[in-house]
Amino acid sequence: MDILNLIRLVLSSGLPCCLLAIGVFLTFRILDFADMTAEGSLLLGGSTCVVMLFNGVPAPIATICGMLVGGACGFITGCLNRLLKIPKLLSGIITMTASASLALLILGFSKTPFRFTSLVTLTDQKTIFSFLPASIFKGWQIPIVTSAIVILMIFVIYFFFGTEYGMAIRATGINERMAKAQGINTTVTTIACTTISNSLIGLAGALICQIEASMNTASATGYLVVGLASILIGETVFGKRSFKNSLISICLGSIVYFTIISLATFVFHMPSELSKILYAVLIVLALCLPMIKEGIMKLWNKIFKKKTVEVK
Repeated sequence: MDILNLIRLVLSSGLPCCLLAIGVFLTFRILDFADMTAEGSLLLGGSTCVVMLFNGVPAPIATICGMLVGGACGFITGCLNRLLKIPKLLSGIITMTASASLALLILGFSKTPFRFTSLVTLTDQKTIFSFLPASIFKGWQIPIVTSAIVILMIFVIYFFFGTEYGMAIRATGINERMAKAQGINTTVTTIACTTISNSLIGLAGALICQIEASMNTASATGYLVVGLASILIGETVFGKRSFKNSLISICLGSIVYFTIISLATFVFHMPSELSKILYAVLIVLALCLPMIKEGIMKLWNKIFKKKTVEVK
């Protein structure tokens, strides 16, 4: 595999997961909500999109519907927590658990007569990437379209969380009691944030199913870990000085994550059966990065100060 194909593969895999990582970031970091819904909203968003494409619905509409279904998952999780007083972690687990059966139901609409199925594969259906002619872009349709969508979503999220209502959501995550004292309805802001977060994850699922030209009930397994790893790598390597910087760092963290995965798989010929071990190792390294970075800085300062003393 040459370098251009490797770059194209990394971007095709990493860019949709930028949306996933931003969605996870909004609940885990901004709202301080341990939301486990991610894999469920990604699965249902992708399942909805692929079934609609299979039945001839235009790709832009199918993609938006996948995004809306993901948002519905987040809305349910928020309601379970705020209205029914179910703990945050358990609320997400409940929604994620139900998603497998709901995905079977949604994917079943690709069969005539209707029957439950765990896999739908696209053949000649047009995806959102089909709008760019392959003869001109020569296989780069996926990175170009996906990067445009990611950049658009970053701008939308950045400007939304700079508005008064967006600041109210951020205030809820920072100090809920103080937010209530300021007259903020924290129930509404929490549900709104989980809905926005999982809308982005549902959009990521819609893009992933079109990239892979298929969707099955196991497709979303492990993606929550990918999102968390992207956040940890991005914040540690590229910093988190501001909200804008955090969004960019998370996207770069996703690209770095998939670069490592692609190098291990295609350069070092690592068997795909061992990919889960590689994921686990990367998570450990991501968690240890702050400690490693701190140790390197201490060693650097120690050496630099010693040399300064010797020169004097």
